[in-house]
Amino acid sequence: MLLEKKLLKAEKRKFTDLQRQVHSLKAALFPLDGLQERVENFMPWYAALGPSFIRDLYTHSPVLEEEFVVLTAR
Repeated sequence: MLLEKKLLKAEKRKFTDLQRQVHSLKAALFPLDGLQERVENFMPWYAALGPSFIRDLYTHSPVLEEEFVVLTAR
């Protein structure tokens, strides 16, 4: 009985941690519950990466697909 309670408590803690991580990721990718490109300005990335930033966006953007792409800085 005691072991079951401990296991249940551990599972709840694990679920809460995962839920917090998902919410944090969602907040980073969808600020103000919208698309990131509607909130963020591309100029800091363009200033840091130069014209290759636009080329990378063009190369990795799915034109007609209904999906999201996450690009990371090098």
